[in-house]
Amino acid sequence: MDQLTEDQRSEFNTCFQQFDKDNDGRLGPKEAVMALKALGVNVPESEVGAGVDVNGFLGVVVRKLQITDPEDELKRAFNCFDTEGNGHISCAHLKQILMQLGDVLNHQEADDLIREIDTDHDGYVTSNDATKLILSKLA
Repeated sequence: MDQLTEDQRSEFNTCFQQFDKDNDGRLGPKEAVMALKALGVNVPESEVGAGVDVNGFLGVVVRKLQITDPEDELKRAFNCFDTEGNGHISCAHLKQILMQLGDVLNHQEADDLIREIDTDHDGYVTSNDATKLILSKLA
Protein backbone atom coordinates (compact mmCIF):
# COMPACT_ATOMS: atom_id res chain seq x y z
CA MET A 1 0.00 0.00 0.00
CA ASP A 2 3.06 2.21 -0.03
CA GLN A 3 2.37 2.91 -3.70
CA LEU A 4 -0.73 4.96 -2.82
CA THR A 5 -0.41 8.71 -2.74
CA GLU A 6 -1.88 10.56 0.22
CA ASP A 7 -4.75 11.77 -2.00
CA GLN A 8 -5.50 8.23 -3.22
CA ARG A 9 -5.40 6.85 0.31
CA SER A 10 -7.79 9.62 1.42
CA GLU A 11 -10.14 8.93 -1.53
CA PHE A 12 -10.23 5.20 -0.84
CA ASN A 13 -10.69 5.69 2.91
CA THR A 14 -13.59 8.06 2.21
CA CYS A 15 -15.15 5.48 -0.09
CA PHE A 16 -14.73 2.80 2.59
CA GLN A 17 -16.41 5.05 5.17
CA GLN A 18 -19.30 5.85 2.81
CA PHE A 19 -20.14 2.15 2.58
CA ASP A 20 -19.46 1.33 6.26
CA LYS A 21 -23.06 2.10 7.21
CA ASP A 22 -22.80 0.79 10.77
CA ASN A 23 -19.43 2.49 11.40
CA ASP A 24 -17.83 -0.67 12.77
CA GLY A 25 -14.66 -0.34 10.70
CA ARG A 26 -15.53 -3.38 8.57
CA LEU A 27 -17.37 -3.93 5.33
CA GLY A 28 -19.37 -7.11 4.97
CA PRO A 29 -18.99 -9.01 1.69
CA LYS A 30 -21.85 -7.20 -0.07
CA GLU A 31 -20.74 -3.76 1.19
CA ALA A 32 -17.14 -4.46 0.17
CA VAL A 33 -18.13 -5.54 -3.34
CA MET A 34 -20.30 -2.42 -3.75
CA ALA A 35 -17.57 -0.09 -2.46
CA LEU A 36 -14.97 -1.68 -4.72
CA LYS A 37 -17.36 -1.43 -7.67
CA ALA A 38 -17.74 2.30 -6.94
CA LEU A 39 -13.96 2.53 -7.43
CA GLY A 40 -14.13 0.61 -10.70
CA VAL A 41 -12.96 -2.68 -9.20
CA ASN A 42 -15.18 -5.65 -9.97
CA VAL A 43 -14.58 -8.60 -7.68
CA PRO A 44 -16.76 -11.53 -6.61
CA GLU A 45 -17.85 -11.75 -2.98
CA SER A 46 -15.58 -14.78 -2.61
CA GLU A 47 -12.55 -12.50 -3.06
CA VAL A 48 -13.44 -10.46 0.04
CA GLY A 49 -14.34 -13.49 2.16
CA ALA A 50 -16.35 -12.65 5.25
CA GLY A 51 -15.60 -8.95 4.72
CA VAL A 52 -12.68 -6.57 5.06
CA ASP A 53 -11.37 -3.89 7.35
CA VAL A 54 -9.92 -0.72 5.85
CA ASN A 55 -6.45 -2.26 5.39
CA GLY A 56 -7.91 -5.30 3.62
CA PHE A 57 -9.98 -2.97 1.47
CA LEU A 58 -6.93 -0.91 0.52
CA GLY A 59 -5.04 -4.11 -0.23
CA VAL A 60 -7.69 -5.24 -2.72
CA VAL A 61 -7.72 -1.77 -4.31
CA VAL A 62 -3.94 -1.73 -4.69
CA ARG A 63 -3.92 -5.23 -6.22
CA LYS A 64 -6.73 -4.51 -8.66
CA LEU A 65 -6.30 -0.88 -9.74
CA GLN A 66 -3.77 0.64 -12.04
CA ILE A 67 -4.23 4.34 -11.35
CA THR A 68 -2.85 6.49 -14.13
CA ASP A 69 -5.65 8.45 -15.76
CA PRO A 70 -6.89 11.58 -13.92
CA GLU A 71 -10.33 11.18 -15.52
CA ASP A 72 -10.61 7.64 -14.15
CA GLU A 73 -9.53 8.83 -10.70
CA LEU A 74 -12.16 11.60 -10.73
CA LYS A 75 -14.88 9.16 -11.80
CA ARG A 76 -13.88 6.73 -9.06
CA ALA A 77 -13.98 9.54 -6.50
CA PHE A 78 -17.44 10.58 -7.72
CA ASN A 79 -18.67 6.99 -7.56
CA CYS A 80 -17.79 6.83 -3.87
CA PHE A 81 -20.62 9.27 -3.25
CA ASP A 82 -22.98 7.59 -5.72
CA THR A 83 -23.89 4.94 -3.16
CA GLU A 84 -26.97 3.86 -5.14
CA GLY A 85 -24.85 3.26 -8.26
CA ASN A 86 -27.22 5.15 -10.55
CA GLY A 87 -24.61 7.41 -12.17
CA HIS A 88 -25.63 10.64 -10.45
CA ILE A 89 -25.94 12.31 -7.08
CA SER A 90 -28.38 14.97 -6.01
CA CYS A 91 -27.23 18.57 -5.91
CA ALA A 92 -28.28 18.69 -2.24
CA HIS A 93 -25.99 15.74 -1.44
CA LEU A 94 -23.15 17.27 -3.46
CA LYS A 95 -23.54 20.55 -1.57
CA GLN A 96 -23.31 18.70 1.73
CA ILE A 97 -20.12 16.97 0.52
CA LEU A 98 -18.57 20.23 -0.69
CA MET A 99 -19.23 21.87 2.65
CA GLN A 100 -17.79 19.03 4.74
CA LEU A 101 -14.87 17.34 2.96
CA GLY A 102 -11.49 18.49 1.72
CA ASP A 103 -11.19 22.19 0.94
CA VAL A 104 -14.49 23.15 2.56
CA LEU A 105 -16.68 25.59 0.64
CA ASN A 106 -19.21 27.99 2.12
CA HIS A 107 -22.90 27.98 1.06
CA GLN A 108 -22.40 30.53 -1.74
CA GLU A 109 -19.31 28.84 -3.17
CA ALA A 110 -21.02 25.45 -3.13
CA ASP A 111 -24.16 26.88 -4.79
CA ASP A 112 -22.06 28.58 -7.50
CA LEU A 113 -20.16 25.40 -8.27
CA ILE A 114 -23.34 23.32 -8.40
CA ARG A 115 -24.97 25.84 -10.75
CA GLU A 116 -21.95 25.48 -13.03
CA ILE A 117 -22.08 21.66 -12.98
CA ASP A 118 -25.87 21.11 -13.13
CA THR A 119 -26.32 22.68 -16.55
CA ASP A 120 -29.69 21.03 -17.23
CA HIS A 121 -31.03 22.19 -13.82
CA ASP A 122 -32.56 18.79 -13.00
CA GLY A 123 -31.19 18.75 -9.45
CA TYR A 124 -28.65 16.01 -10.17
CA VAL A 125 -24.99 15.90 -11.15
CA THR A 126 -23.58 13.07 -13.25
CA SER A 127 -20.09 11.67 -13.05
CA ASN A 128 -19.34 12.84 -16.60
CA ASP A 129 -20.51 16.40 -15.93
CA ALA A 130 -18.48 16.71 -12.72
CA THR A 131 -15.39 15.16 -14.34
CA LYS A 132 -15.55 17.46 -17.38
CA LEU A 133 -15.85 20.57 -15.22
CA ILE A 134 -12.99 19.61 -12.92
CA LEU A 135 -10.69 18.67 -15.81
CA SER A 136 -11.50 21.96 -17.57
CA LYS A 137 -10.53 23.88 -14.41
CA LEU A 138 -7.25 21.97 -14.19
CA ALA A 139 -6.29 22.64 -17.81
